[in-house]
Parts: sequence; C-alpha cells; structure tokens
Amino acid sequence: MKKISIILIALVATLGVQSAKAWGGFGHGAIAYVAEQHLTPYAKGEVRRYLRHTLPFYASWMDHWRAVPPFHPTNAWHGFSSIEGQVDWQKGDGKAMGQVVNILKTMGEGKYRNLPDSIVRHNLLILVHALPDMHCPVHVGYSRKEYPEYRYDVLQKGKPVKMHGFWDGSPGYKRKGWTYEKYAAEVDKITAKQEKKIIKKGNLDHWGRDIIKNGHRAYAITYADKELTKLTAEESAEVLALADEMAIKAAYRLAWVLNQIFVEKK
Repeated sequence: MKKISIILIALVATLGVQSAKAWGGFGHGAIAYVAEQHLTPYAKGEVRRYLRHTLPFYASWMDHWRAVPPFHPTNAWHGFSSIEGQVDWQKGDGKAMGQVVNILKTMGEGKYRNLPDSIVRHNLLILVHALPDMHCPVHVGYSRKEYPEYRYDVLQKGKPVKMHGFWDGSPGYKRKGWTYEKYAAEVDKITAKQEKKIIKKGNLDHWGRDIIKNGHRAYAITYADKELTKLTAEESAEVLALADEMAIKAAYRLAWVLNQIFVEKK
C-alpha cells in the first residue's frame, strides 16, 4: 500500500509539472473552446459523444499522459521539424503534422464509423492537443545548420531561462483572470474571407509553411539574453499579436479537421 501511495504521489507531481508545458492550460483550453464554437452541430454532437465531455476539458490531456511510460513516444507529437522553410516529412513523418495526416486518412469523411469507439476517442485526444501545439511559435524544430543561433536563453529577473517556456504561456500573457469565453469574445474576430485563407482547403504543407514563417517572429521579439520583465509596451503587444494569431489559426484548423471527420450520413 505504501509503495502504491509513493507511485501515485510521484505521478501527481509529474502531472503538475507537465501541465505547464505546451500552450499552457489556459492557451490549450481557449484554443479548444474557440474551435468548438466553429464545429457543425453534428460534429459537435459526435465529439461530445466520444469524449463524453467538452474539447477544452481534454485539451491538455497529452501533456499529462506523456509522462506515463507507455505514452513516452507521444513526446515527439507536439511540434514538427522544418527544412528550408518547409515541413520536414522525413523526420518522424512530420511528428504532430504526421499525426494529423494519419488521423484524417483513417477517420476523415465519416470513415471514423468503421473504427472501434476507443480508437476514435484516442485519436480525438491526440488531435485536440497536437494540432494546436504545432502552432506554438517555438514548437518548430528549425534545422541547426540553417539556424544555429536559435539555441539560446532569455532572462527572467536576470537569470537565464528557456525562451520556450515564455512562449508556451503567451496566450495568457498579461491576461490574468481571463476565461475561455472572454478569450473567444476578445480575440476571435475572424471574417469568412480570413477563415478561407487560414484553412487553405486543408493544405497541411501550407499550414506548416505558415507556422514556420511566423515562428521566426518569436525569435526576433525575444532574442538572446532579452530580459522578459522589461518588455516595452510595443514588444508586449507584439507577443500577444503573434500568440493570438497562431492560437486562432490553430482553433480554426482544428475545427476544420473535426468537421471533415464528423460528417453526417447522406
């Protein structure tokens, strides 16, 4: 009994650490909430049926469970590698991008009905996290040969910290007390024309190039040894503009993928 208690305590501690990663709990939840608002009624009903809960509820599931040994391989599914401005499909089949491709291939256009409920549910848990995660500006694995300078620390009260951690929490930057509903109301201002450009008919190579291009902006704003506590008002605005742009794109693209999967029978 004592051994089981120790294991449980260790697991809870690990989950607490993991929950702070990726877009952070708030960022992931807000993205999933916005995506849920753009599902068709049928898709929303099917998602709710398989998950038995909302999308935001499971938005950070992968960050928790990758700490558990059987799920360790999912560590690579939170971003993707790039080469010469393109998705490097040779590295882990695109990693997070590859997972989206595989899930669309096996579940898209109603094919999910041919799969066991447990597989559909598992794929949903991957999608709701991995697709938004790959939009985080620092989740692109830039080639070391192309961008050797992209390996540095920034400063937090004079102490070196990873830039990654700052951008992971960027949707909630200076937004203490915001709810998912408030985020959606304040940030989701996308027009039908803009949505069309964001989705680009589900062209994942286009999505990848867009994420890669915007990822460079994060390195320009928070360059080596940049003191995070002394960002100017202009720099803070740049952080939020980039975070919101990528979060909203993630939400709309997640909604598009789910709507492509959960189509009504004709």
